[in-house]
Amino acid sequence: MTYSQTAPPADGPVQTALKKPATLLALVVISGISALSGLIGAIYLFAGGRDVADSYATATAIANPSVVGLDEIMETMGTENPQEAIDLAKSVDQWDTVVSIAHAGLIFKAFLLIIFAAPLLLFTLFAIKGSTWSRVLITIFAILSLIGSLVSAFDTGGPALLNAMGYIGLATAVIAVVLCWLPANNRYAKARKLAV
Repeated sequence: MTYSQTAPPADGPVQTALKKPATLLALVVISGISALSGLIGAIYLFAGGRDVADSYATATAIANPSVVGLDEIMETMGTENPQEAIDLAKSVDQWDTVVSIAHAGLIFKAFLLIIFAAPLLLFTLFAIKGSTWSRVLITIFAILSLIGSLVSAFDTGGPALLNAMGYIGLATAVIAVVLCWLPANNRYAKARKLAV
């Protein structure tokens, strides 16, 4: 008994399942961590409110009294202890102005983090399919997110959580840019495009 063999359809090539490279998964994870670090830092600044701003203003005033104008008060008082000048500013209701300025600065930093981290997270989700356009946009927003990460990481007197998120954001953004353009990801994107 003979069986007839079936040939593949003549109208196109045989479709095989494309296997995603591990480098693409690494890109999605690292880029996601980079975006989330910025968003966590921003949420912390928004949620912390005036308490975080008060701590930030105090740390800044102790580290560098001239930044908040306490150097003149210290000179008038004849002291070199910034804490005494802070206590005097609190007693005459001048400290609320300093805290308000610090709070406005922290809110600006939070918006800076969100502006670059939110699109980075969005394009990371699209990169799961390995598309070239999403990797281009990840590259652009990862590089732009370095601005917020630098501001967060190297902010002396800044909240420790914000500094930590800044360092994480710096490292992961650089790694994400490198992972975007590894040959395996490029080959996968080309193969996927041809398969469609």
